[in-house]
Amino acid sequence: MNRRTSLAIAFAMTLGLGIFATASSAQSPPSPIYLVHPLKGGVYWIEGGAGSNNGYIVGDKGVIAIDMKTTVPSEKMALAELAKITTKPITDVILTHSDSDHVNGLPALPPGLNIISQVNCKKQIEEAVARGAPNAISKEYIPTKTVDKMESLTLDGVRLTLLHWTPGHTSGDLIVYLPDQKIAFTGDAYNSRLPGPYIHLNEGGSGVGWIEEMKHMIALDAGLYVTGHGSLVLKPELMRSLAANERELEQVKPLIAQGKSLDEIERAIGEDKSKPLMHEDGRPLPFFSEVVYEELTKK
Repeated sequence: MNRRTSLAIAFAMTLGLGIFATASSAQSPPSPIYLVHPLKGGVYWIEGGAGSNNGYIVGDKGVIAIDMKTTVPSEKMALAELAKITTKPITDVILTHSDSDHVNGLPALPPGLNIISQVNCKKQIEEAVARGAPNAISKEYIPTKTVDKMESLTLDGVRLTLLHWTPGHTSGDLIVYLPDQKIAFTGDAYNSRLPGPYIHLNEGGSGVGWIEEMKHMIALDAGLYVTGHGSLVLKPELMRSLAANERELEQVKPLIAQGKSLDEIERAIGEDKSKPLMHEDGRPLPFFSEVVYEELTKK
């Protein structure tokens, strides 16, 4: 099954569950259109605006949010769409990692919420607040609860499993798995708009760790994966991405051990750099071979 087929199936499954949407969106520049996608069991995801996809799970008395938009105005617009679905307030927020495009919309919500993150994610947010990073959130929105490796819990009648196996996109990645709905929210551990993994080595991310992270995500009993950016994906797409990057890692590692330079390694593996990888905001991104080389040759 090719990528186009798998995405078609993903959209078909979502349509069968009743998508409320009017047009496609791009993230850079922010789309004024917000697409609200109902899944099942009170689970929704919203794309559009500035920043990541948002997840919302309607519980018994409130709503559990997964990630925020980049800005307060953009998050408020997403919340306006949520208000068309339910009048229940957001009582809990789960952050998949510390990147600003998943966190900085938090002040659109009242302070005093239960905010959950992985241990390293909280540390990174605290550091950003302490140094007065541009657009950093205020201390009222620092996570109130942390998860180290794994925790299963029930929030407002909703069963959740929060999982961190290894550094991947960052050192604070947290996968949100809903066992009853068989849905996983990946954060930027998988970005369906990019052809390969995007690793923040400066935030403790790891290309080698990402391989293991993907294996664990694929092993989940999940029928749908909601990505940090882009569309839903199915397990076969994750498997293809894992296989391609695992092959590249196994090619690069022995060449690094032989003392080859990055240029020599890229020539040896036939890395095609004629089409640079670009982030949605226009920034160039390193190829996976570059990430692995930098990671494995650190002193």
